[in-house]
Amino acid sequence: MEKEQYNYKIYTPYEFAINMIKFSLEKYFKGNITKENLESVRILDLSCGTGNLLLVALEELLKYSKEIYGEYRYNSKWIKGYDIDKIALETCRSYGKEILKKYGIDSDIDILEQDSLYLETEKRYDIVLGNPPYLGEKNNKELFHEIKKSNFGKKYYESKMDYFYFFIEKGMDLLKQEGILSYLTTNYWLKADSATKLRDKLKQEGSFLKIENFEFSLFKTAVGQHNIIFSWIKGIKEKEFPILEEGTVFWGDNEKIYNEKNKIILAPEYIMELNENINRKKNCYLGEVLNINQGIVTGHDEAFVFDSFREEFRDYLKPFYKNKDVGKYKTTVEPPFWILYLDRHVNINEKLNSHLEKFKDKLIQRREAKIGKINWWELQWARDKEIFCKPKIVVRQRCKSNNFAYDDKEFYGSADIYYMTGKSEEIDLFYILGYLNSSIFYKWFKYNGKIKGKNLEFYSTPLKETPIFYSENIEERNHISSLVKEQIKDYNEEVQKEIDLYFYKLFGL
Repeated sequence: MEKEQYNYKIYTPYEFAINMIKFSLEKYFKGNITKENLESVRILDLSCGTGNLLLVALEELLKYSKEIYGEYRYNSKWIKGYDIDKIALETCRSYGKEILKKYGIDSDIDILEQDSLYLETEKRYDIVLGNPPYLGEKNNKELFHEIKKSNFGKKYYESKMDYFYFFIEKGMDLLKQEGILSYLTTNYWLKADSATKLRDKLKQEGSFLKIENFEFSLFKTAVGQHNIIFSWIKGIKEKEFPILEEGTVFWGDNEKIYNEKNKIILAPEYIMELNENINRKKNCYLGEVLNINQGIVTGHDEAFVFDSFREEFRDYLKPFYKNKDVGKYKTTVEPPFWILYLDRHVNINEKLNSHLEKFKDKLIQRREAKIGKINWWELQWARDKEIFCKPKIVVRQRCKSNNFAYDDKEFYGSADIYYMTGKSEEIDLFYILGYLNSSIFYKWFKYNGKIKGKNLEFYSTPLKETPIFYSENIEERNHISSLVKEQIKDYNEEVQKEIDLYFYKLFGL
């Protein structure tokens, strides 16, 4: 596979690069800049590209040299860079010469065209900088296949991980004791199931010095990203560190930011107290009392979904809803669409076969049809019919608020809707719905669940891992259930305040 197919050419904006460099150097020098520690500093970038981080570091060191020596001096061992992009490296080298020339120095910088993840060296560095390539395993299987052959890859590989995790782990391995790691990445690894090894390594081998968490992308060419800049020190157990988020600053505790699932929670003190209260009071997790399932994947909507009822397909049609039809407490009554619900139990007639034949070329290309898991005319993932028909709680996969709804009719929906049904007939869905729609749950999920920008993401795993208190007091449950039924009938803010107050008191808040 050629390098050009990999999406790694996203470079660090200067305003963020200079802040990363200055902070790292401040931590390295510890307020005492001497000739010895200036000459001995060693900085590494494992994916330096055109030098947006490495060259900023070079220029800062040149400025320090003027303060110490009274003139600009350059040590060719200060910085080291690696990359696999020859053109980017040529640009980096050219920029490096220009910077040195600007300060009256005729020399070159030390950068190599090499895949740094395969680097075998005993050399260790004081500072490792990085804005590594963001590559998922799904579309880069060959790349992951190769790294998994190496001892390094075998040690750190996790299924469905992002490739940039390797660069963080390699950087940590190449740091000296008390060395500083300063990286700009996406922020999904804080809670991703595929980043357990990475988080464990960060936790066991050092501590965070600073984290900046952003609700937006720092790159104009990668709008959908949400980034994080973090600094970490190897071999030192710092207790508190600043967290910058949404224009505010609060303090994190390196011992407390890892929850019981070893995921990193960045939250102010009052949320951490809320977490402690909820975990102390909880008597189960949502996944222990409810089945949680994703909606239908057709594999080709045009073949299966209609915007009006088709009489000729009456025997196969089911009401079909989109995520916008899920509100707070209740769903849309009239279905906006209709779907051909075709699973392995269905026999299609001649009229339906004629309709589907028009899409057969595309339908047979679906993975499940190719491997013979489904007939070419079936829905790609029909799910269990029961989850769409029995009483249930439904929620949008992605939403700015916690809008959970109750539905007891046929409510077939797409994959961006999640369905929750009781694991037994005795489970009171209305009581649980009250908690899921409460303000205390919103606060908990915003910091502990899966989020993307300003959207809460209600995927299966974070929902299953939600701690709840399911009251054994029938009178309590009935009281909340009656209030929830009122909300389903006609939403009222005063009633919602009463529901919220119950759960705040329940968790001792």
